[in-house]
Amino acid sequence: MGSPDRVHYMDNLRAFAMLLGIFFHAALAYSPMLHQVIPVADPQNSIWVDVLAFFSHTFRMPLFFIIAGFFAAMLINKKGLTHMFKNRMLRVGLPFVVFLPLLYVSLGLMFGWAIEDVEHKSPMLEMIAAMAQMPDAPPPEPSTVHLWFLYYLVFFYVLNLLLVKFVKVDWAKRVFNRPKLFLLLSPLLLAMTLASQHAPFPAPEKFIPQLWATVFFGLLYCFGYGLYKCEAFLDKLKPYLPIMFTLSVLAYGLLYIQVDTPATMQQMMENGAQPPAFTLKQFGLGLLQAIPALYLSLFLLVVGKTWCNQQSSVLRQISNSSYWIYIIHFPLLWMIQFWLLDVDLPLIAEFLISSLGTIAIGYTSYLLLVKNTPIGWLLNGRKKPTYIDINEPKFIK
Repeated sequence: MGSPDRVHYMDNLRAFAMLLGIFFHAALAYSPMLHQVIPVADPQNSIWVDVLAFFSHTFRMPLFFIIAGFFAAMLINKKGLTHMFKNRMLRVGLPFVVFLPLLYVSLGLMFGWAIEDVEHKSPMLEMIAAMAQMPDAPPPEPSTVHLWFLYYLVFFYVLNLLLVKFVKVDWAKRVFNRPKLFLLLSPLLLAMTLASQHAPFPAPEKFIPQLWATVFFGLLYCFGYGLYKCEAFLDKLKPYLPIMFTLSVLAYGLLYIQVDTPATMQQMMENGAQPPAFTLKQFGLGLLQAIPALYLSLFLLVVGKTWCNQQSSVLRQISNSSYWIYIIHFPLLWMIQFWLLDVDLPLIAEFLISSLGTIAIGYTSYLLLVKNTPIGWLLNGRKKPTYIDINEPKFIK
């Protein structure tokens, strides 16, 4: 019998989103679009890498923030608002504070090794190596790197605390009561935020919170929060699954045609410094991203609830380890991919070595160094012992 404190399909989808991020980051080394700006860019690249990788980019983090909102609502319902906030600060805020400095150190050591020892450097690594020889070179801008999602979740939990405490509005039933209207209007609302960014929308890694990311991911977090009390909404979406998936694929195809141009470092810097003007075309690009972001996330939630909502020790192990693996994966992945720059292997072999190798190392380190240690308790909580009530012969958590 499953624990009442677990929603298995949500746990499994959260792990899926985490691990999919490792494959996405591994694929960027073979992206024609980003060849000039990725330090681990390999001479081999394929348009199919861009097609598949950026398809996953449209829904991976939107799905994650919907799930984060769902679990926040569940904690409030079961343990109270104060417990939710303390729990999330411990599980999300503290790991961000602890691991970000360690990430900086590991990335610095890794780049130092790559500059000295990698023979066949990528264009970006060549530029970094040249800048390292310049005593007056500007330092890199501080970044939250791939832990940006933890950074934003902290803000969302604070806002969640304030809104629940001071705003007494039962909005969820009104929003989810009419599925057709929700599916029609929600992408338009999300598109307004994405229209302020160049497509495909970037990872908001800056320390200064960006308004578009706060609103876009915040809305998805709110959708997940409201979904907890209206979980039957997912069952109402089953008749719309084929059209949601079809519209998502068509929207992504149109988007890809519009943005399939190699990016240069100068272009990336200009895009970061100057947002695009709001035009009808720019709104259209935002809508082409919002449709798969929302529809594919909902599609996966419905499919996950139908087919992946069971307790399994294997899935539970993967779910628990995925958080640790994702946190540490970036330096591990790039270390492997820097090494592969001097190795002559087919693209698919290099991709599998780097992605699966990173997951294997991360999972092994979780089992040996993390699972039953304070680090594991910090990330996943400490497992409560079970005991037998002598007055009633059943297991109690």
